[in-house]
Amino acid sequence: MRVAIDAHMVGRQETGNETYILNLIQALAKLDAESSYSIYTTEPRSLLSRIQLPANFQVITIRPALPVLRIPFAMPYTAWRQSSDILHVTYNAPPFCPCATVVTVHDISFRLFPEWFSPRDRLILSTLVPLSIRHAARVLTVSEYSKRDLVREYRVPPQKVVVTPDAAAEHYRPLEDPVRLAAIRRQYGLADKFILAVGNLQPRKNLHRLLEAYKRLCACDDLPQLAIVGRSLWQGSHIVKLVADYGLENRVVFTGYVPETDLPWLYNAALCLVFPSLYEGFGLPVLEAMACGTPVVATSASAVPEVAQDAALVFDPRSVDEIAQALHDMLSNEPLRQQLSRKGRERARLFSWERTARITQETYREILSDSEKKR
Repeated sequence: MRVAIDAHMVGRQETGNETYILNLIQALAKLDAESSYSIYTTEPRSLLSRIQLPANFQVITIRPALPVLRIPFAMPYTAWRQSSDILHVTYNAPPFCPCATVVTVHDISFRLFPEWFSPRDRLILSTLVPLSIRHAARVLTVSEYSKRDLVREYRVPPQKVVVTPDAAAEHYRPLEDPVRLAAIRRQYGLADKFILAVGNLQPRKNLHRLLEAYKRLCACDDLPQLAIVGRSLWQGSHIVKLVADYGLENRVVFTGYVPETDLPWLYNAALCLVFPSLYEGFGLPVLEAMACGTPVVATSASAVPEVAQDAALVFDPRSVDEIAQALHDMLSNEPLRQQLSRKGRERARLFSWERTARITQETYREILSDSEKKR
């Protein structure tokens, strides 16, 4: 089996997409020593600095790197030259490809909530993703919730959509080095006690309601600091301005993008994770926090309840009152935090990248088997 995997997002700080593809490749490398894998990248140094690959994996630099040329021309040409059986991409596949395509679609928020996206991103995603789904041999997604969205919105046959859940990588675990924890706080300008929010600054992350809820709690003198981790994306400047408008500059810290090596330490240093997103295909920060033993207070919307089940304290993300009450309940109740910490660790252990890689590998084999039958 000769499989090509598009990993162009590695090194571009694409958070969820980058995390998914890196962990999938690493898990496939441990699992499959027989097949031949070609990993497509536009930044080979960045990729090779993040991952060690066995002999049956080769890294191929794709040129030109511009998506308008890379997707329709460079990738299919390289797949043809490599005699690939399968090309596995994320969201956007070439319109014409010499081999079968597998498309991972984490969610379809761009279709359900177009107002959350810039006009450019909205146009690209709403045009190319439906075509990619239609032509794909299989569509992978990360939750049953996202699968239902895909089947409903694009009328995809259910058997064509395969759920391959995300997981927390092995380095997300309880960490108890007080010196390193103190250093991570200093590095990001954080207080001894802080609430952590992980998610890029963009509308669907619902940070404006989180900030309003946090502001309501500010009457408490001992309210912990709020640390928001993530890049500023579409309309992100609005969130920064809101902090100033609310007079929260001394209570709210924006860390910007945090590298994968530091994030487990931030989870471990935090009192809890608050995750108020309006829509998620999975909600990986919830599982990462749980794996670290960090108690989670999270949205009841979209796929997050499927991931968290009873291991998180949930709230209606459109209710500022519920967000504020849930935060208050979490911060004021040490036994509750301990209980959710324990439940979270148990829940996180049910997910693994090895399992995701096995399902993905089985999907590749099913596609090849289908192709052979048609011959």
